[in-house]
Amino acid sequence: MKPLHLNLAARPYRDYRPVYAVVVTMSLLTAFLMLNNIETWYRYKNDTSSTSGKIDTVEAKIRRERELQEIAQRKLRALDLATLDAQSHFVNAKLAERAFSWSTLLDELESVMPQDVRLVSVAPSFSPDGTIALVLNFEAKGPTGMITTINRMNADPQFSNAFPDNEQLQQSGTYVFNLHATYTPPAALRAAK
Repeated sequence: MKPLHLNLAARPYRDYRPVYAVVVTMSLLTAFLMLNNIETWYRYKNDTSSTSGKIDTVEAKIRRERELQEIAQRKLRALDLATLDAQSHFVNAKLAERAFSWSTLLDELESVMPQDVRLVSVAPSFSPDGTIALVLNFEAKGPTGMITTINRMNADPQFSNAFPDNEQLQQSGTYVFNLHATYTPPAALRAAK
């Protein structure tokens, strides 16, 4: 047999408080998460726009630098390097000529020339490496003047490659001869060491 349940209420009794508590809690949690999403979206939008602005600024600087690089490349390609090189060699040769000390050269020649040899003329030509090619005209009293002069010049560290061009016996009994030699000034010798 079945037990009897007596319900004397007009309506059946139901307790909805736990359901309402769950609904309110879920609503509050949903509202909190929605506000968190809105705040995250707002932060993302602001950070993205400021980062985009920085990226645009950097890209504009890169474009400007590339334009400047292209302008510099065009200017560099427009330079006539062969002419510029020739001009700089010319200017360097002129500076070397102005810096050339005749008195030092003549003192050096005096120290290597034998007693019976006299210097008639000197013609220097300047090279970019600092050495000077000399064409020297001498007059000697005896036939051994040229050989002695060459030997003494080759023994001196400031003269090298002394080589005769010609030798002639004059009617007066003197010998005239020409030499080609390379002269390295003292400053160039010190720089080479």
